[in-house]
Amino acid sequence: MNPPRRLRSVVEVFGEEAGRWGLRGVLGVAPFDDVYRALMPIQGRRLEELCGDALTSMRSAISIAYAYPREAVEAIPLQGYRESWNIYAEAYHRLNEALNETAERVAEEVEGVYIPATLEGIAGEVDRVEDYYGATVSHRVAAELAGVGWRGRSGLIVNPRYASAIRLATIYTPRPLPSTGPSEGSCGGCRACLEACPLLRAERLGEDYRELCRRYILALEARGLEADVCGRCVRACVESFDSGYMGSHLNPAWIERPLYID
Repeated sequence: MNPPRRLRSVVEVFGEEAGRWGLRGVLGVAPFDDVYRALMPIQGRRLEELCGDALTSMRSAISIAYAYPREAVEAIPLQGYRESWNIYAEAYHRLNEALNETAERVAEEVEGVYIPATLEGIAGEVDRVEDYYGATVSHRVAAELAGVGWRGRSGLIVNPRYASAIRLATIYTPRPLPSTGPSEGSCGGCRACLEACPLLRAERLGEDYRELCRRYILALEARGLEADVCGRCVRACVESFDSGYMGSHLNPAWIERPLYID
């Protein structure tokens, strides 16, 4: 990996943090204006609140991702409920913690503002999934425009190396950094996530899968799952990559567009 000169200090900080946590990472950059325009209006207003007076000086959005360990993904049951699901839940908490600490360090390096990885526990604190939108700023929009991955059929970001088994955070900075996106990848004919999750299929019938997903997660937590996660679509995506089906149509240029920390 040989990052552009203006990105070297950012990549160095990211690499140090990835090494400290023992994680594999992906980093990409998008123009701030592109990300801002692509956000939901309610999330654009939330970003305005978080950036304050610095909003008008912002020039770049840095998208960072950490990949789930293989054993965490393999712990997700494709049917029924198993206690091993909490291995994935524990990895979810750990990746969020790692992303937040990493994003804070990167923000210090670039004199920017970071958006935390997620609002844990939010599923049970809202009445409908729409109530969540104004509480945060989409990391997926920044990741897609930064080339970290494309929007999969599950709605998650699919990275050409790690499939959808990644978690995201975003840093906004006044520095004009070289863009690494947007992503040009796609899922092609793959429908693995739809086959694994009836809630995703329900969207094709006009239902909001996000709200159905929120309710399902609450039911899982009532049975002992220790995070706002499910992950069945993630495991299905990873297994599709493993089989060679999902990756068969990918252009090698898509894979190397973002910057990787192995």
